[in-house]
Amino acid sequence: MKIIGIDPSMRNTALICFEYEDSSGKITPIDSITITTEKTKNKKIRASSDLIECCNKLYSDGHDFIEKHRPQIIFAETPSGSQNASGMKSYGVSCFFLATLSPRAIEVTPQEVKMATVGSKAATKKEMIAWAFNLHPDVNWKLGKDGQPQVTTEEHLADAIAVVYAGMKTANFSQIRQFFQ
Repeated sequence: MKIIGIDPSMRNTALICFEYEDSSGKITPIDSITITTEKTKNKKIRASSDLIECCNKLYSDGHDFIEKHRPQIIFAETPSGSQNASGMKSYGVSCFFLATLSPRAIEVTPQEVKMATVGSKAATKKEMIAWAFNLHPDVNWKLGKDGQPQVTTEEHLADAIAVVYAGMKTANFSQIRQFFQ
């Protein structure tokens, strides 16, 4: 069975596809992508037009990845609140993207993701990356000179991996999994 994990955001959305072996519960990474959008520096382009372009890229690239792998299950981290208008905009873009997915994503919270992986609601980005990298060093990580994934770019991929592990601990997954045995 194929499973996709998603860490959505307006500027960096990571998706990872795993093959799940029901008999062992083992997951093997197949493919991953991080969709990156940047705010335009061109002052002649309206902010709303820039936002629409960002949404188009997220939708197009995200759906292409899902169509390519045709997962039976999608897990996604749902955003939780924001501190300002920019954060709320990202929250809205992420929620809308998730609403367009088929199959519908099984949602997990950032707290569920941290607890299911590192075991602490206060886990840092660095701890999450180390956890994911140690478990799946074979994923296409962008490594720094020290041979470790870079916090600034790889936190999203690490979160997408962690989303899958958190999702596999949900009651929804237990129920749905029965149909694929």
